[in-house]
Amino acid sequence: MQVLHKAVARAAGDDPYTFVMSDATVDRYGDVVEPSGWKLTNFKRNPIALFGHDSSFVIGNWNNLRVEAGKLIGELVMLPAGLSARVDEIRAFIEAKMLRAVSVGFRGLKSEPIGNGGIRFTESELVECSVVAIPANPNALQVAKSLNLSRDTQALIFVEPDPAITARDARTLGEPAVPKSLSRKPNMTTLAQRIEGVQDELTQLRDNLQTALDNDAETDTITAQIEQKDATLASLKRAEAALAGATGTAPNGTTVAVEQRNAPNEQRRLPAVPAKKVAPVDHIFRSMTVGLIAHVRKVPLDTAMKQAYGEDVATRAVLDVMTRSATVPADTVTPAWAGVLVETAIGEFFDLLLPTSIYPRLSAIGGRFGFGRAGKVSLPSRAANPSVAGSFVGEGSPIPVRQGGFTSTTLTPKKMAVITTMTREITEHSTPQIEQILRAAIQEDTSIALDVVLMDALAATAVRPAGIRNGAITAAGTAGGGMAALVADVKGMLIDLTGSTNGNIRNPVWLMNPGQAISAGLIQDNTGQFPFKAELANGNFMGYPALISSTVPVGVVALVDAADFMSATGDVPRFDVSDQATLHMEDTTPAQIATAGAVPSGGRVQSMFQTDSLALRMIMDVSWAMRRTGTVVVRTSVTW
Repeated sequence: MQVLHKAVARAAGDDPYTFVMSDATVDRYGDVVEPSGWKLTNFKRNPIALFGHDSSFVIGNWNNLRVEAGKLIGELVMLPAGLSARVDEIRAFIEAKMLRAVSVGFRGLKSEPIGNGGIRFTESELVECSVVAIPANPNALQVAKSLNLSRDTQALIFVEPDPAITARDARTLGEPAVPKSLSRKPNMTTLAQRIEGVQDELTQLRDNLQTALDNDAETDTITAQIEQKDATLASLKRAEAALAGATGTAPNGTTVAVEQRNAPNEQRRLPAVPAKKVAPVDHIFRSMTVGLIAHVRKVPLDTAMKQAYGEDVATRAVLDVMTRSATVPADTVTPAWAGVLVETAIGEFFDLLLPTSIYPRLSAIGGRFGFGRAGKVSLPSRAANPSVAGSFVGEGSPIPVRQGGFTSTTLTPKKMAVITTMTREITEHSTPQIEQILRAAIQEDTSIALDVVLMDALAATAVRPAGIRNGAITAAGTAGGGMAALVADVKGMLIDLTGSTNGNIRNPVWLMNPGQAISAGLIQDNTGQFPFKAELANGNFMGYPALISSTVPVGVVALVDAADFMSATGDVPRFDVSDQATLHMEDTTPAQIATAGAVPSGGRVQSMFQTDSLALRMIMDVSWAMRRTGTVVVRTSVTW
């Protein structure tokens, strides 16, 4: 599963080592990570603190992780002083309260789309949390200088060193310091050149290390230098990636930000902020602007193009078309002309209109248990017979001795499971993310399948529990329809439930299809009023709760004493993903794959590894039973 990163730069208090790791703020992608959904168990087993999401750059541990006031808060415990000069410099900057940014890496377990096009992560597993670099600013630079931080550490912290950062042996103002033993190109002003320079230095250092190894010389110092250069190179490459798409080349060859070149008075865009997207139609207006600049300044079109937009390929293509002998206007349907500039937008993903599930609501009203580590759940209760009631006894007569009767209802785990497959390509490129959609779809469809089993009349087997209509007091509905039939059916059901429970009705609940609920609400009495309309609108019927769902068969109405509905489930549906499994691709009666190459009849065998695919499996333990007999009354084929 993809690991996502979200950055927060906000202090949790006066302690410089206490950080807000995440909160419910909408980030720049429009996403929200709900604090209440954080799963921290696995992370707490090894709560390593990193710098810049670099798994090789450990700076300490996270302690006292907790969700407090809508924020995920943690306390950073740094490595002991003296173990690493780099970590000691970062510690000094943190203690100065100038390095206050952290970024969490997490896996989204449950999510839902939100109106702004983003994603709300309702359940997330914390994978790692890093102290991350911050944009350079004058105050931070002053603190860095006062703490005598090395140039490499400053480059890590500030992403891109400010020209004011100088080193003791720099040859000119603004030029980074280079060890005299290493060669480096002069006047290194662009980010690409700086990356190339660090790579040259690493090559030289590795050659020095090999020489030292060959001569059995001391290697610790060179190894430490290589590690520092590796960290610097990684930081520069992250900065280059953050600036990708937002830089251009000025006429003098110096790399500058596009926004800064086109609008000198605007503040430079920070590396963490994405570049503004250019709409396809804007390239046409840009081409017209280039033509105007060429006319006013009396310069060739190529010169005007480079001055205005550098080497923007799309604008160049449109300019070439517009300045030749055009015979057809640009439109959105000609592929060889402007049609290639028209983008394809993907609309918001719409969920299916699914019925409301009965099981979770009925389970919440009745008794609910978890299997935990137990193989079964036993629910003891009194048997109606024999009785241990006392009797009147005459003086001096012997007192009767009676034996009570007890029974129990046993719930054993039943398993609902399903597997679906997807290719690696669609998991990486789908919008919205296909795995999250499939997880949600599996849970939604499984809830409906659960209701179908719950509402049938079949007996329990080794693999499924009994439907609640199995053994119920069942009769056909009253003929004739209208108010008379409704009153007769409701009266008969209440009498049946009262009689079968000896008047001990505790928590009755109606189960009905929306068709019956609508019909009951529209039935009029002799005065023309609708006596049940308001009550049904509030989720009740005849004073008792009404659970209305299309998973209840049409024409079937059930009255259940929910206090006797006992259910037991696992903690949550368990999802597993595998790219190594071999499956019998059969959706109804899958067979065991006995030996390698043995293909079950009626289907095909497919290897996830061989086809570069992923298998997503859901397993959920669930079972239920009625604790007493006679607590379910059903009317079928009702006429109202």
